[in-house]
Amino acid sequence: MSTPTPKGPPTSRGLHSIAAEPLANQARDSIRRAIFEGRIQPDERLTIEHIAAELGISRTPVREALKALETDGIVKILPNRGAVVQRFDKSEIVDRYTVRATLEGLAGELACRRDALSVADSLETNCARLEVRMREVHIDDLHAVSDLVALNGEFHSTILSASGSVTIARMLDTLRMPMAYRLYTWRSADRQQASLGFHRRIVAAFRKRQAKQVRRLLEGHILEAKDFLVASR
Repeated sequence: MSTPTPKGPPTSRGLHSIAAEPLANQARDSIRRAIFEGRIQPDERLTIEHIAAELGISRTPVREALKALETDGIVKILPNRGAVVQRFDKSEIVDRYTVRATLEGLAGELACRRDALSVADSLETNCARLEVRMREVHIDDLHAVSDLVALNGEFHSTILSASGSVTIARMLDTLRMPMAYRLYTWRSADRQQASLGFHRRIVAAFRKRQAKQVRRLLEGHILEAKDFLVASR
């Protein structure tokens, strides 16, 4: 029996067409990227048929991809209804940010011990770009606010890359929050200033080769973001 096709064209979410093996892994990564970049929102329903059509693959690897994303806590599978993007409750936010703080703190310490001054130069450039963009951005312009999110991500990615730890990078990748949450934290002018302040103090600690201080500041920075999100829910 032929597989029925969904009625009407699926709504595009910017998923990239894939063709190589393993399809389930690539489907998982494509869906996950769309969620983290905000093209698929919390509570949005994901139907296997529409995703399969958009990716140009059969339903089986999509079903496997959604199961993997459910294991990661990113989606919730509904019986006979596909899946929905998970909306995290307070306890999940606390757990994710607390673990992330520990891992990023360790990455910062490792990066400082490996190449403190070079990392400081890169981070200082990032801070300057972030400060300029903050002055230009209106908090109701989500496209512009996403630039702040991207610059913040670049700051943290620079440290993670400099740490040289593939293990920490892999673990942190499972703790990323969907774009909707990151946009929310950067729509607050007070939070923007608080984040920039932490970033500049982290740069200063790198300049002084204070590895333990870098670790403490990164932990405090991420836990402060956690407190903001929890208080707002």
